[in-house]
Formats: sequence, C-alpha cells, structure tokens
Amino acid sequence: MADLDVDVLKLYLDDVLVAENGGRAASYREEDGQRVMQQSDITIRVVLNRGAAKATLWTCDFSYDYVKINASYRS
Repeated sequence: MADLDVDVLKLYLDDVLVAENGGRAASYREEDGQRVMQQSDITIRVVLNRGAAKATLWTCDFSYDYVKINASYRS
C-alpha cells in the first residue's frame, strides 16, 4: 500500500471543512470551527481518497475534573 498522500486528504469537523490539499481549507472560517468545538458531540470525518472503505471510532475527552475525582481514590 502506498504512503498516505496528505495533498488529497480532507478533514471535517461536523460539516466544516478544515483541511484539504495539504493545508488549511481556503473556505475555513475560525467562527465555524469554534461553533463546532462548543458542541458536546463532534463528528470528525477524514476523507483519505484511497478507495471505498468506512470505519467508525468512538472516543471521549476526559475532563480535568473527571480525572482529578477518579485519581483521588484507589479501588
């Protein structure tokens, strides 16, 4: 399999195109990115342009308070 070509990759945060052609998308506006980042759930979509395939990955961001609370006791 060939190396990933970042010049054909597209990166979206929900419906906002953030990166394409190896850099920041010309249509990207900071206000749009900030709007998406304020949401509790965000879909990140990466279009690799390497054929027909699809995968879903679920993850989370542990807040500072969550980690602090759970680090304060031992099970």
